[in-house]
Amino acid sequence: MNVTTHYTAEMANVAANTTLATLPATFVTLLSVFLLDTFAVMLAGLVQPVYRRAVSTITHTHGTGGPGNHTYAALDGTTTSLSGQLFLASLAAGDFEFEHVIENSHPASAVLPAVLCIAAAHHKGGEEFLTALAIGYEFATRIGYATTLEAETIRGFHAIGLNGPIATAAAVGRLLGLDADTIASAMGIAASSCGGLQAYIGTEADTRRVHPARAGQLGAEAALQAAAGIRGPTDVLENPKGYFHAFSPHPEWAYLLEGLGTQWTSAAQVLKAAPVHAWAQGYVHAINEYRAAGHAWGPDDVGNVTVYGNAPHVLDPNTWTLDPASFSAAQYSVPFGIAAALTTDLRDPMNMNDGILTNATYAIAKEMRQVSISDDPDALWGWLTLDLKGVPTNISFDTFPGLPGAPGYSGLAEEKFANVVGAFGVRGDEVRGMILGVRNLTDVSVLLDAMVAVGSEAMGKFEGRR
Repeated sequence: MNVTTHYTAEMANVAANTTLATLPATFVTLLSVFLLDTFAVMLAGLVQPVYRRAVSTITHTHGTGGPGNHTYAALDGTTTSLSGQLFLASLAAGDFEFEHVIENSHPASAVLPAVLCIAAAHHKGGEEFLTALAIGYEFATRIGYATTLEAETIRGFHAIGLNGPIATAAAVGRLLGLDADTIASAMGIAASSCGGLQAYIGTEADTRRVHPARAGQLGAEAALQAAAGIRGPTDVLENPKGYFHAFSPHPEWAYLLEGLGTQWTSAAQVLKAAPVHAWAQGYVHAINEYRAAGHAWGPDDVGNVTVYGNAPHVLDPNTWTLDPASFSAAQYSVPFGIAAALTTDLRDPMNMNDGILTNATYAIAKEMRQVSISDDPDALWGWLTLDLKGVPTNISFDTFPGLPGAPGYSGLAEEKFANVVGAFGVRGDEVRGMILGVRNLTDVSVLLDAMVAVGSEAMGKFEGRR
């Protein structure tokens, strides 16, 4: 790999010199929408089994703080170290298949929680937080695109664990006001810890959930290490023994720098309306809309389901799993996500839980057929044919409000937030207002404290109902 462009240094220079004033106003507004969406996702993530198990591990390895020590609160109120807080925050955002995404990267779970925690710990203002967040989102997106899907399909890595640490390191470096060379060093440290294998596919493993948590934690710690004077390879992206050499068979280098600092490709996030795989979102939303129109049925009323969709994504064999081995695998399965929407009302996202692993849902998923209607990966439309109560039925969609630029995009994030806080029976109006007005905050720790208060109440009410 003979590359002469100094990609790492040029990206680090953009990170160090970007200000809020240089960001498009529309993108700044979207960042607040992304934050609102992610807070809803994190609340839902708190009650997932993998999060609860991680809490016991983190408190064992990182402690719970005490007199004379700095303590940091995870969203559920658990007190721990800053590193423990970073891990739990990103785990909450990534353990429920509910965060917004863009192809090959998940900045909502790998980047956003870590930047939020560091901003609060260092009492940074809203403008500094949003600027750093923009860098993290953009770097995750561009590095993800440049690495290409071959990192997963050929090499077997999980992309979130590859681009997340580097992007988080650059974002936290910007937040801390580090110079370009130190940010490049932070990126080098982070890249040396990148990883994450797709060995979870087809198994009962939880490692898919852990990868974004490690990405945010490692990336933030890399920036703090660089700030303290630890050196990383400042050419880590293009180094002959560096990131792309290790992870990408055929890198698309142009994605890294073309329009960097002026074109914000990361604005095109796909918002999820339900906690299922992104490629199932349009179908699940259409089923929810069909329910909302007054149609009612039970699991035993559903039969002969055929999915019509695009071959590159919706019908991808990696996500077309008819018999998932675990709840995590079920959420990653496109047919199972559709079957879940047909057997329970996913307008309440908390109805997606391990109780969905029923014979009725499995039966529908196992018998689900598929028909390719397009080879275009951008053909994000489709339909279902099925029998409902013995009557042939067609449920179709030609758009989805979670697609970038779609009517109702920000409204979907608002609805999602309302659905989640409503499911827990907590009030979210105050923290919602702070999130949407985060730019005006002088200290982001005030926002994080408010989020922890809501999260702690939500967890308390959830435990009280068990």
